[in-house]
Amino acid sequence: MDQSKKQRLRRYQQDIVDDLDVNHVLDELVTKCAISIEDLDYILKLTSRTEKTRFLLDKVLSGSNDAYQAFVDCLYKDYNWLWEKLAVDNDSDMAINDSFEDSLSKGDVPRLPSHHVRRTAVEQKLADVLRNMKRHNIVAVHGMLGCGSTCVVLSALRHNPDLIIKSFNNVVLWLNFSNCKTDDDYIAMQSKLLRKASSIYVQNPFMNNSISMSSIGSNGDSQSSSTCEWTLSDLKDRLKSQFAEQPLNECLLVLDEVCDRKCLNAFDIGCKILVTTRDTEVLANYSPQIIEIQNCFEEKESLQIFASFLDVDVSKLPRQANKLHEICKGIPFLIRLIGAQLGENKERLLDDPKHWNYYVKKFEKKESLFSWPRPQTNNQMKTIEVCINTLSENIRPLYKRLKILPDNVKVSPKVLRKLWNKDLAEVEAIMTQLRRKSLIIQTYDREQKDYLYEVHDLIMNYLRNTGDDDSKKIHTEFLNSYNYNNTSAPVEIVDDGYIAFYLGYHIKNTDNVNDSWGLFNKLFLDLKFLGNKVRLTGSADVMADLQKYEKFICTDKLDSDLLLSIRSFLSTHGADLHYYPCTNIVQSILQNESKGILYSKANHIAQENCNKNELYFDFLHEQNVEEIKHSTIDVKEKLRAVCFLGDFVLVGTNSGVIKFFHIPTNKLRKELRGPGSPITWIGVACSTNPQIVVALFYDGSLKLWYVDDLLYDDGDIIEEESEDVYNSHFAETETISPKLGPYLNCRWTNSEQFLIMHTDKIIVLWNPLPNVSDKIIAMIDKFDRDTEILSCVPCNHDRYVIVATKSNSHRRVEMIELKTKEKVITFEETGPVLDMITVPGSDKIITLKSNEVMEYEVKISLSSVNSNKCRYKRVIASEEVKENMSFLSIAVNKSGTLLFVSTNDSRVVCVDLKTYTRSFDLENRRGNVVSMAVSELMMNDEFEPGSDVLLTGTGCIEDNAKVWYLDASYIAQTAQKSGRVRLTTNFDVSFVNPSTPQTPNSTPTATESAGNTPRRHQSFANHKETKKILKNTLSLDRHTLKPLNLKGICNNNDNVAQPLLAVIDDKNNIQVMRGQKVLTEITEKSDEYITRVKIAPCNQYIIYGLKSGAVKKYTIRTKETVTIMDIYSKVQFLKFVHTNLLIVAGENRCLMAYQLCLDTGMWKTAMMKRGNNNLGSQEILNDLQGVKRKPIRTEKLSSSSSDTSINSKERLFKNGENKSLCKGSSLVECFWIQDLGIITVEDNATIKLWDKNLNVSTILVGRQPDVHISAASFQNNVLVICDRNNKGFQTFELKLNEEGGLELQTIQEYKLNNVIISCDLTADGNILAMGLDSGNVVVWNVRRKIQLSLLKHHKSKVHSCSFSPVPERSNRNSLIQMSPNPALSPPQLPLDDDEDQPPLVLVTMATEIVWWNITYLMKTRAYRIAKRPGYNVLSPIASPMEVRAETPNANSENNTRSNCNMFFGDGFYLPQHCWKVIWKGKCCKQGSKRREILACIKLSGMNAKRLCHDDKFSCFVTVDNPGHIHIMNVMKANT
Repeated sequence: MDQSKKQRLRRYQQDIVDDLDVNHVLDELVTKCAISIEDLDYILKLTSRTEKTRFLLDKVLSGSNDAYQAFVDCLYKDYNWLWEKLAVDNDSDMAINDSFEDSLSKGDVPRLPSHHVRRTAVEQKLADVLRNMKRHNIVAVHGMLGCGSTCVVLSALRHNPDLIIKSFNNVVLWLNFSNCKTDDDYIAMQSKLLRKASSIYVQNPFMNNSISMSSIGSNGDSQSSSTCEWTLSDLKDRLKSQFAEQPLNECLLVLDEVCDRKCLNAFDIGCKILVTTRDTEVLANYSPQIIEIQNCFEEKESLQIFASFLDVDVSKLPRQANKLHEICKGIPFLIRLIGAQLGENKERLLDDPKHWNYYVKKFEKKESLFSWPRPQTNNQMKTIEVCINTLSENIRPLYKRLKILPDNVKVSPKVLRKLWNKDLAEVEAIMTQLRRKSLIIQTYDREQKDYLYEVHDLIMNYLRNTGDDDSKKIHTEFLNSYNYNNTSAPVEIVDDGYIAFYLGYHIKNTDNVNDSWGLFNKLFLDLKFLGNKVRLTGSADVMADLQKYEKFICTDKLDSDLLLSIRSFLSTHGADLHYYPCTNIVQSILQNESKGILYSKANHIAQENCNKNELYFDFLHEQNVEEIKHSTIDVKEKLRAVCFLGDFVLVGTNSGVIKFFHIPTNKLRKELRGPGSPITWIGVACSTNPQIVVALFYDGSLKLWYVDDLLYDDGDIIEEESEDVYNSHFAETETISPKLGPYLNCRWTNSEQFLIMHTDKIIVLWNPLPNVSDKIIAMIDKFDRDTEILSCVPCNHDRYVIVATKSNSHRRVEMIELKTKEKVITFEETGPVLDMITVPGSDKIITLKSNEVMEYEVKISLSSVNSNKCRYKRVIASEEVKENMSFLSIAVNKSGTLLFVSTNDSRVVCVDLKTYTRSFDLENRRGNVVSMAVSELMMNDEFEPGSDVLLTGTGCIEDNAKVWYLDASYIAQTAQKSGRVRLTTNFDVSFVNPSTPQTPNSTPTATESAGNTPRRHQSFANHKETKKILKNTLSLDRHTLKPLNLKGICNNNDNVAQPLLAVIDDKNNIQVMRGQKVLTEITEKSDEYITRVKIAPCNQYIIYGLKSGAVKKYTIRTKETVTIMDIYSKVQFLKFVHTNLLIVAGENRCLMAYQLCLDTGMWKTAMMKRGNNNLGSQEILNDLQGVKRKPIRTEKLSSSSSDTSINSKERLFKNGENKSLCKGSSLVECFWIQDLGIITVEDNATIKLWDKNLNVSTILVGRQPDVHISAASFQNNVLVICDRNNKGFQTFELKLNEEGGLELQTIQEYKLNNVIISCDLTADGNILAMGLDSGNVVVWNVRRKIQLSLLKHHKSKVHSCSFSPVPERSNRNSLIQMSPNPALSPPQLPLDDDEDQPPLVLVTMATEIVWWNITYLMKTRAYRIAKRPGYNVLSPIASPMEVRAETPNANSENNTRSNCNMFFGDGFYLPQHCWKVIWKGKCCKQGSKRREILACIKLSGMNAKRLCHDDKFSCFVTVDNPGHIHIMNVMKANT
């Protein structure tokens, strides 16, 4: 039977006993099976009517709901007054409530406090748990002081009558233990509970008849008269027996504010128990179900309390009420305290709303919250004092030291270890005790993988305002624990997630004890300290500290200038230092800053560190070329929209959050959260009061925020504000749901009074003021059925709206009058319109399409619609900027003179709207700009026009916003110049120094041209050739050269290498540059696309290939261009494999050579392989043409296949596949082998050896199925090829076979888990480096076939790998020390000591360029393996190959990195010697955690494809994606 029915029977049982004669209802009850025949017989045997009635009620109570209903139905006819009380349908709720309230009153359950607000979620959770409780169960409600846990319990009980009636027999007993401290107090509480239980038991109408009332009464009297004789155990036993009987066995016992374990032990009497406590230690060993109470109200709950105190509706509260909630962080105690203060001035606040600002400013000073002499405050402080005093003597003083921590800051145990000078284990044990006593707030940080702790505001206020004033001393001691004092200022910052952020706070609060403020100047002007701080905290935090503590940091004008330069540098480049932690701030300044005080300081530090063998680079590229300064704001998530609001940047993100960044510091100040859908547009109405922020979301909804809390004055003066701000009572937010379909776009009208938004069919004009009943001002829906609205914007002083539409066959722009909703004029567009804007101060409209920007100016005639005229003009087309480029977004400045158009190649094109010319480009470099906004920087002179400020939002690659300060004078100067071309990543570089010719040590062997060159190409051999060898030679033979006047070209600028560059730009020209100076420009026809470029070894010629197949030679001195060959397809490969030999390959698989004949001094072309055929080599062609083959040129397969002779009729491939002909493939790489010829590697893994006459000598490896070779390297007879398709690589060794021929013996085939992008071998061929698509770099031991190391640093694909020369020392290769079989390892060379040798260095490039110390990695690996027992079990079997004398002397010129410039003064050992001197003893930077990294430089752009270096490994050159040239020279030590 339901508890509610039982409750009704119990409530009216006395009325039933008094009035009912059971004889009238027995027959009907038996008929309805409510009682049995046996029960009927027993009732008839009873003599007393009362006994018969009581027995019948017992049976009904023990029966089912049907029995109850049958009993009630029997009463309807003769006992209608009883039926009305028991019938469910006619039940009186008031009676039930009276019974419920009586039950709570009897149990001493307190009433809810006045102005109470329900916390529905946690109350429901508690109610659900209570419903499922069983006897002997304990539920605990745990929360900190002032969190409102008692109110939650009261509200859950009082708002759930059915819970009390059904689950607890309508019995709840409440005991409060806030004042219980001794055993006597607990005995008194036990006695009180026993008396209540006895009284409830006496009132039970179903108690055993054998118990006399007098005996119960005497027992109660005896308990009350002799309580002092009972002990805790005695009373506990009596309570157990009492609570084991009906109705107390199912009752709920609430123990409120339990703070001692004795309490729960004394009242563990077997019933259902609910405990509220701040200390979970009291619950030990009871296995309770704990419900945590949050320490703060939600905003709506706080507003409900304020409204309750003011006796108004929540909607009538001004926005300052929300600000009050933020100030006290929703702490329940403080919210009620503030509400009480507001309630005392209710009439004044309602009559004059301006006084809300007074309270906001007052409560912002937190001392005001705790300074009121109110009973509530005093009680809370006393409670806090009691809680703290319960701590042990050794913990209490430690806890009080927490008062020096900043407000709202969470700290880790690592910080507390410093503050308390305790071990980490002790700290965690102490924090566990504090957490159990609710004296600390604990949260888990997944990023730090540790628990963080915070002190409650109430407790922190108590700690700061009580006890000794020893804060200065504690601050000083805390700094000393990090070794910061007046004699020590370490620049290395402990990474504990705290001190890097709050070091300045603690220094300031020492109040200059022991001259502690001197640390500001020592630290915050130290570049290394600032670099470490930026790495840990981000640039915004550092900039904020520099601004906050400027008066402590700067001691003179020089310091102020340096500080200003540091802030400017960090605002632009600080994000790189944070996101790429291996970058160095000193190196970054040298890379990005111009000559000035900051550059001088960085250069001085770098030079000092170079003297300590640290690696730094001088940059020779132009610095600050753009001259337009920008500030970078790190958004940290994908963004979609940006706009300005005063001194703030608003950013709309993919997560639906609007972030407010303060422009001077780039610091995040505020967030507004939307429904969670990505934000596609943000707009601000700055002219309204308050300012309105509107966001359009991807789901088609809009949301409005009324913002006025960004610029609060710190003073106590109440500023005069508009009466409408208060009387209108703006809501904080308003949501516009897409009832007519999802909104696609939204704009403010020019007056900022209304919003104009549209779906794909309807345009709506919306009033954003909340006190307006009719929100929709106008609606335009007169469009054809198949017409779709793309964009709309108001124009002509908001009298008209311009609408871009599309239909099945038309793309139109229409002007519609808002008042009449009639079309004024219509004109056709060439494509879909992406966006539209109006030009301020005019009637012009600009439309954006992916390929062009158009301007329209409509002249409206008042007399006739037919007289309306439209003038239009193309502003800019995408093809004018770059082919195959598209536009993304547009913006116009406030004066209507500059148009900004973002493109999909990471730039912003600026167009002068007066002259319609392209003024300049802004290079975004790190991704495409998806949103823009323009503001104006006001000048001191109000009559002087302000400078434009452009805001760009990057939506890919890097998630940031940039603020560009466009100086008016710079724009005026730049507008007169032609637009600057952008360079591409297709370039070549030469490091030859042409200033000092010398006689070479030896004369190269003459090489003859191939005799079977096709007739079609023979004409190119002597094309425009003359007898003047000087103009024709591409070699470095001094006998054929005369002294040249290379002023402006030569590389003699203060003995600093300035390499010669040839870079293809985006206008299909080649820029020839010496260092940062442009020497000349090679122009080509617009339809002749340049695909490859190469600088001749003598630096006098530029060779470049075209898409048409022509290869041309450009003479730098005479500026003459001649065509040297034509392969009739796109030139894909161009390389000088030798100073006298150029190899060219085309898309049609044609392979040609351009070769110098030394005997004639003439350059000739040679056909090595025809294009568009399936012939594998010139040898096959000769076979088919009947050319006799030389017997010694027998082709062999690799060692993995048979020795069967190969001919043109039948070829045997690696997997036993027979093909009639070898299908050709594209050339990947080729290598020159001294005295032998060329090795070519094709993308199907075919490897061929060509003799010096450029005929195929041997096919070393036949083609392999399902492979695609993307990279290859050859050194010291070792060849590696990398397969993109199978993510693997193969290594070979070139050897002489038994017949005296050459063959490639397979060393190893291996698969990795990522695609290999680049590779390189050391000069000795022992170590292989492979750059992967994942960003990792694999270092491999070729001979031992094992991985030496996996280098993890890059986050994107590694485009380039390159080794330095190999240091010649005995332990340069760890495999010698680790090899299980030293006999199989490379021979040891008895050379110099380690300290006199440079390290083996690997340079890799992705978005960063990293120089790795491979020698250090080998030594550490050797040390680890040597310590590991049985290490050779993990090592693979040694290679069966032996170092044989038969290995051919086929060292490539690349082997020694020589390409020795003997003619121009580089002796044979000069590069090696220079490399040793420059790199001797180079090590990582001091304090670096990555000792294997010598240096790391972040590219200015997104990435680069190629990194080049000279023979000395001292000059490095690359061109990144936006076309920025990096020329880096290793900084030399001062000796």
